[in-house]
Parts: sequence; C-alpha cells; structure tokens
Amino acid sequence: MNPVPDRPTSIRYGMIAITTFVALMLYLDRVCLSIVGSSIRKDLEFSEEQFAWLLSAFFWAYALCQIPTGWIGDRHGPRVVLAVYLFFWSLCTGLMGMVSGFTAFLLLRLGCGLFEAGAYPLANAIVRRWVPLSGRGLASGTVAVGGRLGGAIAPMLTTFLAAGATDGWRKPFIIYGVLGMVGAVVFWFWYRNRPEQHPAINQAEIDLIQGDGPPVDNSKPSFPNLAALAASRSLWLASVVQFLSNFAWVFLLTLLPDYLEKVFQLPLETRAQYQSLPLYFGIVGMFFGGWVTDYCFKKLGPKWGRSLPMAASRVVVGLAYLACLFLHDPLPVVAMMCVVAMATDMGNPAFWAWCQDVSHKHVGSVVGWGNMWGNIGAALAPVIIVRVKGLYPDDPAMGWNAVFLMCAVVQVVGTLASLGIDSTHPINAERVKAG
Repeated sequence: MNPVPDRPTSIRYGMIAITTFVALMLYLDRVCLSIVGSSIRKDLEFSEEQFAWLLSAFFWAYALCQIPTGWIGDRHGPRVVLAVYLFFWSLCTGLMGMVSGFTAFLLLRLGCGLFEAGAYPLANAIVRRWVPLSGRGLASGTVAVGGRLGGAIAPMLTTFLAAGATDGWRKPFIIYGVLGMVGAVVFWFWYRNRPEQHPAINQAEIDLIQGDGPPVDNSKPSFPNLAALAASRSLWLASVVQFLSNFAWVFLLTLLPDYLEKVFQLPLETRAQYQSLPLYFGIVGMFFGGWVTDYCFKKLGPKWGRSLPMAASRVVVGLAYLACLFLHDPLPVVAMMCVVAMATDMGNPAFWAWCQDVSHKHVGSVVGWGNMWGNIGAALAPVIIVRVKGLYPDDPAMGWNAVFLMCAVVQVVGTLASLGIDSTHPINAERVKAG
C-alpha cells in the first residue's frame, strides 16, 4: 500500500497575512495627514501651498527611493529589510505628532516616503517567493487590500482619535507610530525569506509553492543594470500606466476632503465618511482584479492576461471622471470616486503580477522602477491640481471640473500604453536586453 502523501501546510497564507498587515500600516500612516490637514494648517499656521508641499514631498521621496530600497530587499531579503523599513517609517510618523515647525514636518514626511518606498517592492518579492505562479494575481491583490483597508479606516479612525482638543491631530500620528514599530518586531519574528527556512512548513507545501513556475533564484543580485531596465519597452509602458493611474487616483487620498469642503461645505465628520467610501470599493477592485488577471492569464495567455485588465481599468477611470462634470451633488460625485477607486485597484494586481512574471530575482527593482514613475505622478498631482483649480478663484466648482477633465483625458494615453505591455519578454537586469 502506498503511503498517503502529507497534506501541504498553510504557512504561505500566514506570510501573505503578515505582509497584508504591513500594507495596512503603510496607508494608515500615509493617509492620516490629509484627514487632519485643516487642523494642522490652523494650529501650525501653514499656508495652503505649504501643505500641498507636505503632501507632495512624501511622494517624491517615495518615488525616487523605489529602486535602491527594492534592490536592498532583493539582496538581503525581506525579513530584516522590511522590518527595518516598517520600524523607521513608523518612527517618523510618531515624531510628526510631536513637531511644530514646517521644516521638521517636511523632513519627517520625506523620511516616511524614503522608508515606505521599499514596502511594495518587497511585498511583491514575498509573493513571488511564497505563492505559486498561477495564484500570484490574487495574492498580490490580497496584500494590496491591506493598503486600501488602511486607507479606508484611516479617515474615521483618525477623526475619532483627533477629537477633543485643538492639537488633537497629534494623537493619531503617535498611536500609529507606536503600533507600526510593534508590528515591525512581529514581522521579523514570523517571516522567513524562503519557504524551506520556516520551521513549521512541510515539504508538500514547498513543492506546491514551486510546482507551476520556474525555480526561484535565491542568490543575491548585484545592483540592477539600469540600462537593462531602460531598454525594456514594456517596462516603460507599464511606467506610463502607473504614472497616469496614480496621478488620477491620488486625488482620493489627498484632496478629496478639500474638494468636499470648498464646493459643498460639508463638515469634517461627513468628509471623513465620504473619503472612506471609495477606498472600501478599492478593496473590492483589488480582489476582483486579482481574480481577473489570473483568469485571463489561464484563458488568454501571459500577454493579454496582464495587459487587458490594466487597459480596462484606465477606460473605466476616465469615464468616471468625465461623469463628474455633469454632477452637482456630493453623493453622486463620491459614487464616481468609488468607481475610480475600484477600477484603479482592479488594474493593480495585473501590474504586480506582470512584474513578478518578467523580473527573475530583481523583482523588487522592477516593481520599484514602475512604482517610481507612478509616485512621481502622485507627487506632481497635488501641486498641479491646486494650480489648475486656482485658475478659477471665483468659481471653485469650475476649477474642480477642470481637474476632473484633466484626469479623464490622460487615461486615454494610459489605455493605449496598457495594450502594449507584453509579459512574454522577461527583463534580465544583469545585462542589457530589450523587452
């Protein structure tokens, strides 16, 4: 009688769960500034333009540090590196609740961007190491749900924590900072860089993880050949998609409360509720997008399985922003913002899965390259949006309509770029090779 094979253990789900927690902290820390922005401006006497630079500064640091922080994670493994990143961005968050000057606030905001830059590149490396090829889209979407959940609960939670004092805005920064530093210790204790290193895993699960994909190269990569990355046509197209996607999406994260206050004079509690709604719909988009890209991958092959979901997401986002031009009440506009969030997040798992498909052992660097351009878009957006709406100082509604039209038009370029992305051409960052 043949022995009954062992059932695979489920340690891989724990790895995705702890990575999802890291993503949740990423967005709690990132979003809380926009929620209590009015209180900070009044308490610290910051101008609107100074506050726009605080919002933008994070994304500049986040964008420009993507490749180096991703490579450090590729080289030394997520266990130590991601724990260090989480600890120090949480420390910067906590300290923001203790400062009073613009310069110190700006430097801490830059520090958050620097250390958070490595989070998603390393999250993608974790998915590649711990999830079978055919399940990476859904796993990537699950991790990203942590981010959206953090962003969704941040408005109400931050508003609750900040209530009761003129400088009550300081409390959520400090609480989130302490929680993140504790989380960094938990992550280091539980996570392992490779499945075979975890004491609770069995061989059946190791075989399952490896089963339907090429062997994972666990050697330490050299710093990525930037010429090799720059030679990849698909990577440039993916970068354009990320740039335009973040440019349109970051409005939800940074300036939606200001829009609701200036155009509809909504109170703080209502603005917080309305800002949360789109991010909950983003959670649905993440799960659905992960399933869609895995399904399309199986049915249509690697090229269209990744590119079509990205293209579809851009079309829907553009149409939702166009619809806002004809709406004159806050709730219908927020409904369109829910569509923007859901469609944007529907396309994200396809991008991450594409990076995992083509990057070999440089997954952190390839994700970092795409995220770099995406967050340059996010960094430019608050400043550009403030200036575009400022062209209509006597008609705030008209100024915001100009912003919505701009966000809609650029999605045409994003759609065309998505259709050109091809995951059948791997990127070899050890040498120049067009992709």
